[in-house]
Amino acid sequence: MGKRAFILGGFCLAQVLDVATTHIGLSEGRQELNGIAAWIIAHDGEVAVYLVKLSLVALLVAFLLVVGRRRPGLWNAYLVAAWITAIAVMNNLYRILT
Repeated sequence: MGKRAFILGGFCLAQVLDVATTHIGLSEGRQELNGIAAWIIAHDGEVAVYLVKLSLVALLVAFLLVVGRRRPGLWNAYLVAAWITAIAVMNNLYRILT
């Protein structure tokens, strides 16, 4: 259970940090690198893209909690997703600090 809590916590933390660093970068005039997110920002605003992202994360977490009991390997996919998002956060931080 501890490993699963670590994966779920890491996944959620990475997503929140991505939203936070994206917001900081956009407030400093940086450009959104994700094409879909950039399109949503251009058409519906910055808050809309955060609502979409956090809604998708909530759905993914719910999916993991329901399906992850029957398919334990799914947890590894979320661990990989957390690391990929962490790399995006590091990229955001690099862009903010330079």
